[in-house]
Amino acid sequence: MMCNHFYLQGNVVTDKRIDKNMIIEIKDGKIIFVGKKEKEDLPYYQVEGWICPGFIDTHIHGLNGQDFMDCSKEGFYRIQNGLPSFGVTSFLSTSRAATLEDIKTFLLLNKLIVAENRGGARLLGIHLEGPWINQKYKGAQKAEYILDPAIEEVKSLLQMAGNLIKIVTLAPELPNATDVIQLLKEKKVAISAGHTDASYEEMEMAIQYGLSRVTHCFNGMGPLTHRNLTAAFAALDLQELHCELIADGIHVHSKIIELLYRMKGVDHLTLISDCTGTNQLPDGCHQIGGKTVYKSGGKVSLANGSLAGSSLTLDKAVQYIIQKSRIPIEEAVQMASYNPAVVCGVSEHKGRIAVGFDADVVMLTNDLEVESTIIDGNFVFRRND
Repeated sequence: MMCNHFYLQGNVVTDKRIDKNMIIEIKDGKIIFVGKKEKEDLPYYQVEGWICPGFIDTHIHGLNGQDFMDCSKEGFYRIQNGLPSFGVTSFLSTSRAATLEDIKTFLLLNKLIVAENRGGARLLGIHLEGPWINQKYKGAQKAEYILDPAIEEVKSLLQMAGNLIKIVTLAPELPNATDVIQLLKEKKVAISAGHTDASYEEMEMAIQYGLSRVTHCFNGMGPLTHRNLTAAFAALDLQELHCELIADGIHVHSKIIELLYRMKGVDHLTLISDCTGTNQLPDGCHQIGGKTVYKSGGKVSLANGSLAGSSLTLDKAVQYIIQKSRIPIEEAVQMASYNPAVVCGVSEHKGRIAVGFDADVVMLTNDLEVESTIIDGNFVFRRND
């Protein structure tokens, strides 16, 4: 459905609050009014549930059987076209440990996709997860591709990607990691600790050089214990660290999510999917992302039992923390929209329902299902179409 000037009316969830029965005026892809007024003679859509900023997934490997690192243009298109049905209007394509040549191919394809500026969910950049991670907590990453960080290799990848790399996940305890963290900070790339065996003290030290985030908190790191303090405790305790969260009830217990929320507060949490493309695949054995995975009841794992990302989508993460972890809808939505917009460098025009912002909107039913999704002022998904 294409219409360049119209109204939405309903309960707006944005900026950590709910504004009831509001009018949103959208014109030429932008939000030009939010408030209460007499409607002019324009098309308008009454929303019975919730009107929210479009969700932004900053850690996603694939969707609907596709994986970004397969480096297929058609695969990218399918992911972009599929994401709006889950309320996602923008995303960072996320890599995995691979040869440097394969990572470079992935970077070049991302540059091509961005230049095309095609429809579907918007590619905002890249989350580079690996290869500079710790073998001990590699999870589903392939051991043969894991490397210690080397400053020249990092410079080479940064130069090739232009300004597309927004987040780098690495293990801050590795040799040369401090130099790499400093370089990434200078280049305005967010540095996230993940797949790491860092101690609390090593995390504290890395913050001094530019570490600011934690990748899929509590996963891919030492356990939360009361004697030997790991990165997991640092994530809870150090307010300088912003935490990614996979809220599917498999990666993190609902009560630990509540604890993390109480300790960190809404402004220091971002919901991610970490989806590996298995969301719509049936239970069983699958070949995806260059590896054999087993899906059972939403859980995705390797033959050895290690979790292999998730089959989660971001709309289900929002549902989960509201329904299972007692987090208010206005704060859950903030974790899936504005907070990720900040790290992507687009928070001045995405992530809020506000005048001047891009008209990227997801409408949820009262049961928190995705009803419709708008990108740049165009309806790109309607559940009943």
